[in-house]
Amino acid sequence: MNKTGPQLLELSPGEGFSIQEKYVAADTLYSKIKEDVKKRALALDEAISQCTQFHDKIDPTLESLQRIVERLRQPPSISAEVEKIKEQISENKNVSMDLEKLQPVYETLKQRGEEMIARSEGADKDVSAKAVQDKLDQMVLIWQDIQTLTEEREAKLLDVMELAEKFWCDHMALVATIKDTQDFIRELEGPGVDPSVVKQQQEAAEAAKEEIDGLQEELETVVSLGSELRAACGEPDKPIVNKNFSEGFVLNYCWPFG
Repeated sequence: MNKTGPQLLELSPGEGFSIQEKYVAADTLYSKIKEDVKKRALALDEAISQCTQFHDKIDPTLESLQRIVERLRQPPSISAEVEKIKEQISENKNVSMDLEKLQPVYETLKQRGEEMIARSEGADKDVSAKAVQDKLDQMVLIWQDIQTLTEEREAKLLDVMELAEKFWCDHMALVATIKDTQDFIRELEGPGVDPSVVKQQQEAAEAAKEEIDGLQEELETVVSLGSELRAACGEPDKPIVNKNFSEGFVLNYCWPFG
């Protein structure tokens, strides 16, 4: 048209304006169509690239998330020892850090998937879009499960750690006090013959008895804490708590004024 238009213009000067108008319009239309085709090709290339990236990354990401959530659904039993509980809290935080590392991939996949669905006729009409939507829903659900499970695990670990700290502190203090009192009683001299000496021995024994009786409330508190800790910790750690219960009970029964 660009070649024949000017030639026709020379052959028919009288119709020059009409001819020029037509070939200019045709040239403009051609340029517009060419540009539209180019843009469409670029858009298709971009769509293909995004689609490929989505499908290449979605399954490995889902597998990684699935492994994490499976570990959280079957976590190691909670320890009864404070230091070990701190280690478990640290391990739980590591899971949150692993999730943070996956955050950029998660957000990108979510965005790409939504863009792919938006370019389709919709997940309710397009089978491919429905498949993408299903993958996205699965990824989001697992992601939310991981967040919930890590938060619940941390809260439980912190509760048990607080309980363990209280139990072991009170237990050690009580046992130490009882042993000191036992040592004091053992060191008491045998019954004397002098009335004044006997009276002093009786007063010392009564004082020791009152001190021991005053520890009964503390003992009950430790027993209560121990019962709670035994219920909260895992099976492997229950014998540890039971052993210290036994020690406490033995001491209780061995008190000379029980």
